Amino acid sequence: MSAKHRNHFSLIGVATATLALGLATPGFAQSRSADRAGTAEFGLQLMDLGGTHADGIHGASLDVDSDLGWGLVGGYNFTNKFQLGGEMTWSTPDYRLKLVPDSGSPWPTVNANLDISTFIVKGTFNFFNGPITPYAEVGAGWVHIDSNVANGTPTTGCWWDPWWGYICSTFYDTYADTRTAWTYALGVRWDVSDSIAIRASYGYLDLDTSHATKDVSLDTWRAEVVWKF
Repeated sequence: MSAKHRNHFSLIGVATATLALGLATPGFAQSRSADRAGTAEFGLQLMDLGGTHADGIHGASLDVDSDLGWGLVGGYNFTNKFQLGGEMTWSTPDYRLKLVPDSGSPWPTVNANLDISTFIVKGTFNFFNGPITPYAEVGAGWVHIDSNVANGTPTTGCWWDPWWGYICSTFYDTYADTRTAWTYALGVRWDVSDSIAIRASYGYLDLDTSHATKDVSLDTWRAEVVWKF
């Protein structure tokens, strides 16, 4: 079994167990309010970013492997049910890029890793007021992707450093781009205490592309621990 599937099944187990607990004890879930209203949140996220395949024009293609990434999340709870927040995430999946020249022999496949960072603003709706609740969220923002493939000749610069003295370093410009993105997910939230909550969700991250035959969609599993204050 692949690492991607193991990660998926682990997160599915966490989400399923949490949801089952909430559904099996509806009296507990609704017996008291979670007192989320008027609180801010900040926390850490572990994200499993699913792999994808994209076809370009004239036979070009891109295959991206799944990868575990991490991120920071935050938001403000206007009520027990509605939160406006956002997330910043980072991941470095491996990829294989097939390029097609205008003429001549085919170029070799590029094997490298992407640097992917996201900035997403999200709205979240909790279905229950209680400490255990399913939720739905939608968001929009930007995804920055760096191919780590050099674009042009390197540049060398030298300077005096107060600690290391006179040093020189070579810099490379790389092919990189920023794209508009949309995200939507369903999940389960558990307010463990007045100060800590756990969230698990599954959804999609859709990227706007210019030259692929269709926009890229990545499935995303998220597990989060947040602190309320």
